[in-house]
Amino acid sequence: MPSMLEALDLDPVEQQVYEALVDGAVTVGELRTAAGLSAARVRAALTALEKLNLVGRFAADRGQGEARYLPVAPEIAFESLLLAREEEIHRTRRHIQHLAARFRANAPGRDPLDLVEIVTGRAAVIRQVDQLQRSARAQIRGIDRPPYANSDPDRLDPKTGMMPVQAQMLRRGVGYRVIYDTDGLAASHRFEGDIGAAARLGEDARVMADTPTKMLIADDHIALIPLRAAPHELASSVVVHPSGLLEVLCEFFEVLWGRALPISEYLAGRRPGAPDGPSHEEARLLALLTTGMTDQVMARQLGISYRTFQRRLHGLMERLGATTRFQLGMRAASLGWVPQTPSAAGRGEAGTAHEPAN
Repeated sequence: MPSMLEALDLDPVEQQVYEALVDGAVTVGELRTAAGLSAARVRAALTALEKLNLVGRFAADRGQGEARYLPVAPEIAFESLLLAREEEIHRTRRHIQHLAARFRANAPGRDPLDLVEIVTGRAAVIRQVDQLQRSARAQIRGIDRPPYANSDPDRLDPKTGMMPVQAQMLRRGVGYRVIYDTDGLAASHRFEGDIGAAARLGEDARVMADTPTKMLIADDHIALIPLRAAPHELASSVVVHPSGLLEVLCEFFEVLWGRALPISEYLAGRRPGAPDGPSHEEARLLALLTTGMTDQVMARQLGISYRTFQRRLHGLMERLGATTRFQLGMRAASLGWVPQTPSAAGRGEAGTAHEPAN
């Protein structure tokens, strides 16, 4: 049977004997019956437990049978062991941080080939994703879009649908900022599943259409991106260590984060009762917004006055819950109201976000 107390230097047999003592067995004979072990294994386990100050032995009175063993109360017995193990972990963590500082200090003189590494195979990519998250001390930044390397349902928390490592790190206080691609949000159940669960644990999420790549960054010390720009499956990735490339990836994420739409605003545009599609006039207005024309020129194109154009524009923004033209463009694109033409995609926004809304 697996030992839940192995981290405290108890092997499975010692745990079995200790738990039998907790359940009321007090003599070697009773322990043999309760644990299904030989007398020799029971005595060896008792000796080990005595050395750890987890068990006390009381000699039998003359002629009164076997010696009796009583467990020390668990909350008292294991507290010192837990404190000792926590101190070991703290010392190990400090040493790892020292090694990391030495690694970063020597990075400028390192062979450029050492600054990146290729991870191949789905299983290896999944392991790297987990290791990267566990290495973070302050924050994880990520871009979430298909394809997914870790979509195996056996690896998901059955209660939340989240990856266990992310849930663990969020509970430890590591911050998560994630940009979700609209293509990955097609299944509405994700909001009630893993995304909703992550939000409840403190994840800060935003939404963007046509994100350029998947990405995961732990603090400012390591990043993971796909080897191929648009693979059908995530079978290989590039690990980026401290370098100019890593700095660029960190800045690139911040640029995208500034352009992405907060997920609350995205959901507001998709709430029940939201409009199914734009009217003919709204569709024409949105199409013109992607061209970069001035408001006066767009008004002439629509055959309306400048004041009427402004009124229709503000009415459309209010209808989609947008406060800026950029948000209007993002919201309309997420709803499929704006055709993704090469010219519009090249500008990456509604085309006139630099102009005032009034």
